[in-house]
Amino acid sequence: MKVRELDIDFTKAKIYWAPEDPEFSQFWNGSSTFLPYLEPFLNKAVREGSNRLPDDQAALKEDCRIFIAQEGRHYRNHAKFNQLLRDSGYPGLAAREAKMKADYDRFWNEKGLKYSLGYAEGFETLGPVIACFFLEGARELHKPSVDDPTADLWRWHLAEEYEHRHVCNYLFHKIYPNAYWYRLYGICYAGRHMLTYMISTAFYLLNEDYKSGKIKRPWLSRLRTIGMLGRLFAYVLPRLVKCLGPRYDPINLPAPARCMEVLAEAEAKWTRVAKPSVSAAAV
Repeated sequence: MKVRELDIDFTKAKIYWAPEDPEFSQFWNGSSTFLPYLEPFLNKAVREGSNRLPDDQAALKEDCRIFIAQEGRHYRNHAKFNQLLRDSGYPGLAAREAKMKADYDRFWNEKGLKYSLGYAEGFETLGPVIACFFLEGARELHKPSVDDPTADLWRWHLAEEYEHRHVCNYLFHKIYPNAYWYRLYGICYAGRHMLTYMISTAFYLLNEDYKSGKIKRPWLSRLRTIGMLGRLFAYVLPRLVKCLGPRYDPINLPAPARCMEVLAEAEAKWTRVAKPSVSAAAV
């Protein structure tokens, strides 16, 4: 694990960054819109959990520090893309995002650490499985027409979801060592909460595109959307089932294809360039 200082430039990004598959683009665009609220919530839970670890857990504490730094860089880059999405229309997005922000504020303020960390562990159980789908199972990304900063954003983000896949699981079990059934509850609740938002927001974005005429033949687009979601769930669900057992250890999950290459490419392409400081003598 490492912290990568990426700062992606979206000035030339397109809303349909998988140009032959606008439905695929809009599903992930909708997913991007709640991440600037989810990931600060995850960081609060991991930071508080890390503070409760005993002194002999120095390695896990360091992993928690890197996790928080990675997630912070994810949501800041997503926030930049989300502004591009809002500027392209979609007036209903603000209300949708506000509801998710209110949910995460309520979870943190009213539900307590066990609930919040259980939600975080649930999300981080789904994360590497979805990462594997995106990096190796999504046929939409294998087309040469996919060449856009937003594709780079998602590849980098999801490759790091795989990289830090063990952190929330190990942290949850260190603090709550006999909470197997609560872990399953966290997976179920987090999965339902997030996927409901992701799918409904994708349909909202697509319906706006139908009304504006950006996507022709809505009936055909709906069929493509159902097919895309069907492939996603057919890939994810059987792999997720394997993560539900009491002996599950995320560190043993096989890496998705080209995971480390994706991270190296993103780092080479999008690492933030530090601005040179101006000395007093030069002034």
